[in-house]
Amino acid sequence: MSWLQKAVSFLKSTPKDAQEELPVSQLQEWLQQRSQEIVEQHNLLPAIKEHAKILEDRRWVLETQLDVWQKKTRLRPTANEVIPFFRETRQILDLLHFSNQPALGEVLAVNQELEKKLHTLIEKIEESTFLHDFGFILEDNAAVETNPLLSALLDLDALRKKLDLKITESRYHAIQVISSKAEYLRRVLTYLQQLNHDLELKKSRLAAAQQKKEEKEKSLQQLRGDKKNLDINELTQLKKELEQKLEEKEMEVLSFFSKIKPLLQQYKEIEPSNGLLFSYITDPLSSFFQDEGLFVLDILEKIAGLLRQGKFNLSQETMVSSLAALEGIYNQRLQAIKAEYRESQAGLKEVIGQIQHNFFVVKMDDAAYRLEHYLKQAGRMEGEIFLLNQKSVKLQGVLKREQEEVQNLIQTSLGRNVLVMMEQK
Repeated sequence: MSWLQKAVSFLKSTPKDAQEELPVSQLQEWLQQRSQEIVEQHNLLPAIKEHAKILEDRRWVLETQLDVWQKKTRLRPTANEVIPFFRETRQILDLLHFSNQPALGEVLAVNQELEKKLHTLIEKIEESTFLHDFGFILEDNAAVETNPLLSALLDLDALRKKLDLKITESRYHAIQVISSKAEYLRRVLTYLQQLNHDLELKKSRLAAAQQKKEEKEKSLQQLRGDKKNLDINELTQLKKELEQKLEEKEMEVLSFFSKIKPLLQQYKEIEPSNGLLFSYITDPLSSFFQDEGLFVLDILEKIAGLLRQGKFNLSQETMVSSLAALEGIYNQRLQAIKAEYRESQAGLKEVIGQIQHNFFVVKMDDAAYRLEHYLKQAGRMEGEIFLLNQKSVKLQGVLKREQEEVQNLIQTSLGRNVLVMMEQK
């Protein structure tokens, strides 16, 4: 028994208003069956073959007429206006070539293209003088009231409309619309399933991270309760303060050299072989702390002099900012920064040495670091899970809306009561 026979048998044995349950994965196959039924019931294949044959015959006749009309038009003063109409007509006729056994989709695609091109050309002719001044393309003594090219184009359009009307009445186009919506529904469902899968994975990872976090919290509490932890807090606090001071000095150095970088780059054109200048341009922080004698001050003094003389190509705002930075910092502040940095560095080294001698402190730092790691990891995952949950809720709403729309289209277009089932993975 063929699939069509099965379908007919099923329809006979199923009450008209009975609800069919269709998984999304089977919806396209079901629609394909309905499409084939429509093609058979409305004899669409013979109709499109006949349509293709008629169009090819009209093409041949019109091509012959165009050859004659074009010869008669070449010497006309209005040839430049009329010849383009013939050219566009030939382009339309080039569409009317079909295979020996034209498929439905092939003919419908040509019909759709015909609609756009025919309407465009017809409008052009109707807006031109050629609409009424066409006697020069007629045979002698021919009495024709309507422009023959326009008549031929309108005839082609009428043929196109006739097939379109038959296709529309058959509801074949409705199947194509539903099929497109069904494919979108399938893609939304697939995306939602993948999103929910990712959500479950993240929830699993969050549970593991939270378990680790609890373990590290318990371990750290035990360490902090130990009597050995008498001066740990002070050492740790001092270490943080010294690290912060070093970071502030580094940021101050970077900020200063960032402000005057345009000056350094322009001054390099004056002293292109100055290696110290090049190192300050490429890596100001390392260069500053390696420049024991602060030889950069000589360079800055020269730049300040040139800047006052207006030797640099800078905007007024940049020049004022650069000059303020140079006069306010380079002469005294850079030396102070270097001295303060060395002092803080020495202090940090001493504190670190004390901590390194205390295995307990090292152990506690490690526990605190690991706890912080799992806290951050859990917090990040909670944020990601929150966003995924929001996306999932929105997608479920889209899925529900698209499901109802597909069911309604099937009901109104095909008269079938179908419940589209959402498969779970």
